[in-house]
Amino acid sequence: MSTRYSRFLSNLTKFRKFSTNFANIPLTQSLPNFSTSPTSSLLSRNSSAHITKFSNGLTVASQDKFGIQCTLGVVVRAGPRYESQAISGVSHYLEKLGFHSTDSFKDRDAIQSKMESCNAIFDCQISRDFIAYAISGINTHLNDLVNVLSETVLRPKLSKEEVDMTARVIGFELATLEMAPPTEPILNDLLHSCAYHGSNTLGFPRYCPPESIDKITRQDLMKFMASYYRPERIVIVGVGIDHAELVKSVEASFLPWETTYGKEVPESEILKPDDSTPVYYGGEITLNRDLSQYHAPMPEFAHCVIGLEGCGSQHPDFVTSCLLNSLLGGGGSFSAGGPGKGMYSRLYTNVLNQYHWVNSAQATNHVYADAGIFAVAGSAEPSNLHRLIRVLTNELRFTAEAPISEEELQRAKNQLESMLLMNLEMRPVAFEDMARQLLASGEWKDPEYWVERVNAVTADDLQQFLTRMLKSPLTLVGFGRMSNWPKFAEVQAEIVAPLRRRQGLRSSILKRFM
Repeated sequence: MSTRYSRFLSNLTKFRKFSTNFANIPLTQSLPNFSTSPTSSLLSRNSSAHITKFSNGLTVASQDKFGIQCTLGVVVRAGPRYESQAISGVSHYLEKLGFHSTDSFKDRDAIQSKMESCNAIFDCQISRDFIAYAISGINTHLNDLVNVLSETVLRPKLSKEEVDMTARVIGFELATLEMAPPTEPILNDLLHSCAYHGSNTLGFPRYCPPESIDKITRQDLMKFMASYYRPERIVIVGVGIDHAELVKSVEASFLPWETTYGKEVPESEILKPDDSTPVYYGGEITLNRDLSQYHAPMPEFAHCVIGLEGCGSQHPDFVTSCLLNSLLGGGGSFSAGGPGKGMYSRLYTNVLNQYHWVNSAQATNHVYADAGIFAVAGSAEPSNLHRLIRVLTNELRFTAEAPISEEELQRAKNQLESMLLMNLEMRPVAFEDMARQLLASGEWKDPEYWVERVNAVTADDLQQFLTRMLKSPLTLVGFGRMSNWPKFAEVQAEIVAPLRRRQGLRSSILKRFM
């Protein structure tokens, strides 16, 4: 036995002279006897875009990607922010009525059948400032996909039966929100309504108000589409599609520009689009509700949002606001994304890791073409709501005045750049990015441009931008049991007060509990 073992060790020793003990080589050094390949570019080689604009103002853009999968869609500069001259909730109706009956398809089932034959999926979604009709499928069926888009955008029937069914669907959706309210959509609607005083562009609700369900008619929908579904307000974007083929297909399906609503709505009733700039006011809104019944046996939490006037995507400080959002970061006390995700952001290290009673703390950056809201949201048990707001306001002031280390700044840049580049690898994200840029500015900038802009931001830029925001009118939103809600004037005074050490906020009695 010992002889056989000795022979094995002898052979192993002979073999090892041809191998390398990789475990003893630091990761900062190259492996020996391995040739180095040319360094690949930071960005993919197919990140360039092709843009064509027709004489009627319709814009077609595309970005080629490897493979046969594609995302294609029509994006309209419309949505809830443009409902000043219409009944609030029209955009919500149009979202539900996307891809229904048209001149060529008798109902949604007919469109569904066509899409299945093309191995494609489709959806219509709205944001506050745009309505998107999108399809993901195989680019060999390009003509069929473009034809379906042209039918649902230009020639929808919007029959009375479909409008009535949509009213019931929206009513059920609103009832579901009441039964088990998701906090994020409610807080976002409250935040925008408070910041822009409800009747001012971005302050209009994302969801159809209950009182509007029985008021919206087919004629209201047609009138809104005739006013805003104009070629100069529309971009058609394809990702993973040859540009020449896309332009040819669009010419065949979208030109000449003939629409159902254009024929039905008299010229005198077509409204001039309201493109007025949002006016930020700030203020306070609270929605007092007992949330304990919705999440049993989970603990009951109350929610708050601290909002400040941010900037739009065309503002010079747009990239700075995005980097500030990355620096503050945040998350929840439980993360399904695995350990370590976001653990080095300001709100994680200075709030969630320091105060055990904080359930969540998250920075968000709501950006539109001409306006924006920078917000920090948090949740805790209702008894700790007052302290939570003080902790969050103190962290904002601390970030604005205390030094930001080079390591922390570089980490935030790396995280923002990686998130940007990884998300743009997905065709639907690249589709939305291209559409938003074209609708906002009429041009598209590639990822490399944004990476350079991110790398150019300094710590002073971040602090100057945050300092300016702290001087803007405060927006304060609460949702849940508001028994421990602070006075608005106190929070407003706190957020502009001179910086104190974080520990200065803790009374001697509460120090050991916080």
